[in-house]
Amino acid sequence: MLLEQLHTYAAVVELKNFTKAGESLNLAQPTVSLHIKQLEEEFGTELIIRTKKQFRITPAGRLLYDRAKQLITLAEETKEDMIRQSGELTGTLSVAASNTIGEYVLPRLLAPLLRAHPKLELDITIANTVEVESMVHEFRCDIGCIEGTIRQDSLIAVPFMEDELIIIAGAGHPLAARKTVTPEDLQNARWITREEGSGTREHSDHLLRSIGHVSPKRLVIRSNGGVLQAVKAGLGIAAISVHAARDGLSAGHLVRLDPGLPAQKRTFSLLHAPLMAERTAVAAFLKTVTGAE
Repeated sequence: MLLEQLHTYAAVVELKNFTKAGESLNLAQPTVSLHIKQLEEEFGTELIIRTKKQFRITPAGRLLYDRAKQLITLAEETKEDMIRQSGELTGTLSVAASNTIGEYVLPRLLAPLLRAHPKLELDITIANTVEVESMVHEFRCDIGCIEGTIRQDSLIAVPFMEDELIIIAGAGHPLAARKTVTPEDLQNARWITREEGSGTREHSDHLLRSIGHVSPKRLVIRSNGGVLQAVKAGLGIAAISVHAARDGLSAGHLVRLDPGLPAQKRTFSLLHAPLMAERTAVAAFLKTVTGAE
């Protein structure tokens, strides 16, 4: 099988650009074109339709992409198994994490893994929950860490931590000085929220619906850090992970509001394709995070 060509093809499909694919693989653009041509000749079918106005993957091309990712993964697993015979875990573990986990939880989860396996390299991508799930499903990462609802039945989710969503305001916000905050107060406030596809947005929308607030005044920001800064500046209130708010609360820049609602609990989960559990680095990560053998 043409493994190098499959690597190139997968990069072209993911980046939708021959030049960018070549740059990511340190290949010249003519080499990328040659690899695609070799694959089309090998399988006797057109894989990519590319003109000045469109870039489209054919049905055969989509099938080959899915199989290529599986074959590339299998080749990496084989390499790892051979290395494992020496007793050392090396190579690269690709982890995609949702924003809250990636920014506030993942670093301390990785510390014991790297202490136990100092030669292991990590490639971390931070995105929202929907994007992470897509990366796991398409084998664009080895394992994912998410905080929202799982939509792909073909993936395995392993719960590893409980989280709580809390409502916060800046220290100078009018609601911050109130001993009692009512659902009506929350309905009248401007809400700083994450974007659609974010696990935090999913849970905060559920909270808003629970108080009868279907269409709040919103300021949408695509990062937890941005949400926290906007709240600190007094632009509105937000529902956010207690992990994300901890430093701001301790420093006195943020205030936790208590409207007397039930605790907003949620679960953080590890997400992987079934075949990825056999990868040495993935198994080590699962064991480190969950404590399972």
